[in-house]
Amino acid sequence: MLIRIGLIVALMFFSLFIYAEAQQLDQPDVSEPAAGNFFGIGARAMGMGGAHIAVATDATALIYNPAGLARIPRIEFSGSLSYQRLKNSTGYFELTTPNYNHSFLQTNTRFNSGNIVLPVPTYRGSLVLAIGVNQIKNFDKILDYVNPNIPESTNRGESGGLYVWSFGGAIDLSPQVSMGVAFNYWSGKYEYTLLTNGISSHNDTSFSYQWNDDISDRYSGFNAKLGARIQPNKIFVIGATIETPVTFTIKESWLEITDNVYYTPYQDAIHESDEGNSKYKFTLPFSFGLGVCANLKDMIIAADVNYTDWTQMEYNRLAQRTDANRIIKEVYKDVLRWHLGAEYTIPKIGTALRAGYYQNPFPYKYAGIKSNRNYFTFGFGFLIDQVTTIDFSLVHGNWEIRNISGDLASKNTVNQILVSTAYRF
Repeated sequence: MLIRIGLIVALMFFSLFIYAEAQQLDQPDVSEPAAGNFFGIGARAMGMGGAHIAVATDATALIYNPAGLARIPRIEFSGSLSYQRLKNSTGYFELTTPNYNHSFLQTNTRFNSGNIVLPVPTYRGSLVLAIGVNQIKNFDKILDYVNPNIPESTNRGESGGLYVWSFGGAIDLSPQVSMGVAFNYWSGKYEYTLLTNGISSHNDTSFSYQWNDDISDRYSGFNAKLGARIQPNKIFVIGATIETPVTFTIKESWLEITDNVYYTPYQDAIHESDEGNSKYKFTLPFSFGLGVCANLKDMIIAADVNYTDWTQMEYNRLAQRTDANRIIKEVYKDVLRWHLGAEYTIPKIGTALRAGYYQNPFPYKYAGIKSNRNYFTFGFGFLIDQVTTIDFSLVHGNWEIRNISGDLASKNTVNQILVSTAYRF
């Protein structure tokens, strides 16, 4: 009996140590995947670094700025696919530089968008309606590392995203001013897996352990996005957007499995599992966007800024974490996401070349952020028979996170390819 009690105490002590180790590169206690995590729509827009609030005059205007729909003169069908390759490298520090000696790869191919634009014949001005579905947010994330001191290996994977089903329209208030609105239904999923394997020796007790946690969330919610587009002259265009808060209903299910196998002083095995379901709601805050572009000869130069105060995010009911809203105020912050982009058109061959840059900062005050999420983008497109466009873009991004104690680092590199096509008649 005393031996068994001693084993249990040792296991509890070691479990606390392992839990602390597994949390080394975690974000704050309340970490909501839907906060931030911008995922670009359309190969043309992403080739220009996502700077499209003032530029969008195609079906992607339904997402970037609904007012841009008013500039579409013909019926348009469009769609796109995305391929993402995310690499995570981890390592422990040697002197002052981390040795990134372990890596893990995650790849995903997904439907990115599908939209239909329907101009309505008018006597004067413009009235354009649109409907579509687009992937707005991306939840893909990985962390895979081996701790040689324990020894222990941990693999934590996150995947999924949020799609928006939109119905919108735009009108011309004057030859220079357009207004638009999109009504959005959000849906999507978030999948979380954690697998930890290790071996422990404590005094006379030796055992191996494995933790396997799975969490699955299903999202649904509604909101609206308002947009304005002003073109004071032939060169400059100014765009502005306001996105209203969206209240998500989240249905969550989880499964936790723990296996321990003892080697000394005797052989024994313990298998434990727990599972359940819950339902809660939370609300994302207002988001504001402002963009400007200059239409020069055969070239477009554009810049966007998007502002969101994530401290205003709020849980409506979270029974197990009644202090969640207080923690949000403490660990989250307001974020300014900005985009720069350019497009050069070669008139005689109907080809456009694009390049851009954007920064998508993490929305929380986390001391371990060594470098924020920075992205460089490139792209090109073709116009075929004046009715069909085919566009390609490549997005390359990276960021680095270190744990607070400073002995473990995680470097992430992402490469994303988008392919889009549109047909107007």
